[in-house]
Amino acid sequence: MSEWLNWRSAFLRQARSDWEAYQKIAEFEWPICHQLHYLQMATEKLSKALLIADDAELEGLMSSHTAFVKFFRVIANNRKLQKALGMNKSQQRARFKTLLPLAHEVELLAPALAQHRPNPEYPWKDASRNIFAPADYSFPLLKRLQQSPQGTQLLKYVEIFLKHFEELFM
Repeated sequence: MSEWLNWRSAFLRQARSDWEAYQKIAEFEWPICHQLHYLQMATEKLSKALLIADDAELEGLMSSHTAFVKFFRVIANNRKLQKALGMNKSQQRARFKTLLPLAHEVELLAPALAQHRPNPEYPWKDASRNIFAPADYSFPLLKRLQQSPQGTQLLKYVEIFLKHFEELFM
């Protein structure tokens, strides 16, 4: 097995572990930041598992946190997924296009991308110079993910993609 396939497998195993942590944390009354932290990490690693295509791409993937939106753009054209979802090409593209804004918000949770915006891992200072700890912040994104049609759909797809990655993407 080539080294990049080993990396793909490792990213996938870690994504599945992060997803499990995301789900388990939801069962407890822990601060929301912990759940979003594991969601962001699971989606980033799921995305990298798909996007890594050869050894040359590994360095770029390892140093970047922007992968989840690209993942959705790539899978919008995946024929195996189209067949599994029972959609035609235009339906599939439209479905995943509607999920891109939320995918982008999840992606921006990575501290390196959040900069001076809320992130679930490190304190930040807003434009008014107020300092926030993630444990004290309400993160409206989680409510949208859990209660909006697009949010519940996005979470459902992440779970399906993690569970059936090999059949859908390999």
